[in-house]
Amino acid sequence: MTVEPTPVTVFTGFLGAGKTTLLISLLQQLPKDYRVAILKNEYGDISIDSALAAQNSSNIAGVKEMLNGCLCCVLTGQMRAAIVEIQENYRPDRILIETSGSAFPATISIQLRDLAKEFSDQASGPGIRLDGVVNVIDVENFTGYADTSKTAALQAQYTDLIVFNKWENVSERQFDIVWDRVNDLNTDTPKIKSNNGTIPLEAILGIDSRLGLAMLETPKHEHEHDCAGHDHEEHVSEIETLTVTFPKKDLDGKELSSFLNYIKTAPKDEIYRMKFILRLPSCALPTASKSDDSSEPRTYILNWAFGRYEFTLISDEAALALLDDNLAGIGTVMVGRGEGRRFRKRLSNGVLGDGVSVELLG
Repeated sequence: MTVEPTPVTVFTGFLGAGKTTLLISLLQQLPKDYRVAILKNEYGDISIDSALAAQNSSNIAGVKEMLNGCLCCVLTGQMRAAIVEIQENYRPDRILIETSGSAFPATISIQLRDLAKEFSDQASGPGIRLDGVVNVIDVENFTGYADTSKTAALQAQYTDLIVFNKWENVSERQFDIVWDRVNDLNTDTPKIKSNNGTIPLEAILGIDSRLGLAMLETPKHEHEHDCAGHDHEEHVSEIETLTVTFPKKDLDGKELSSFLNYIKTAPKDEIYRMKFILRLPSCALPTASKSDDSSEPRTYILNWAFGRYEFTLISDEAALALLDDNLAGIGTVMVGRGEGRRFRKRLSNGVLGDGVSVELLG
């Protein structure tokens, strides 16, 4: 009996583009008996999104996170082991890979091509095949980050589907500017607008990647030549990541008050992304209504990008792996190249409150 290879869908997009939200919306559309495994890559050292994804779908067979680096360069040798582990432990119907915000998709696709051939030659297990590369674009901020990140432009060029996300709050003229800019980078690839971070499931599954097919037909050295313009050393240093830890002092959210005030005014032209898991009462949230007087501590995930932020309630069970009894919150702040030391000093000197720990990764 022939065993069909497991299809792999890769999601790319700059920091804060909405990849995780889009992925969760797709999980919620899957048939009940369709099982997926998620391989998620982050520059930081905290696996926040695993908790968020796991509680939003019963279709998840397993989640594997690769931290402290990027799949397309620093962590290239680890992707094979991660996929082998996923196949052996979960036997999913599909593998979804969510890349870091600065990942170069061509290099990841080459790795998947090589792995597909390796598994096929071994003639054991289901193997894998690249089904599609999906690029998520933050329409509100694309013209800004595409000018500062070479990789963001490359992501839009090298994809099977482009999803225009977060377009609802821009004018028609602003959207047209982004559409034209993306078309200048990539004319032929299909494009779709999301609906508040959601697109139909059928738009993603079964893309039958032109990129994957091309890689099976083209010698490896030609792809290496195509990728020569992508300087991995420069790419890795595009982002610097700070890990921020809040010690628990009480249960009324006061230990986080300075931070909660800071996210309202944090410089969106200097900070790319903030992602935190926080334990506090809902009445302490900046988004709380005046009638919300609940003082019972609950656990939230904060996603902040380009000045916009949202808090998502998660179960205490999902938070156990990240927050212990001594912590009120933990997360990452991502800034541009060369800005890490400056922000470490700024955030440590009272901006986020007393007792906070701020460490620069790398």
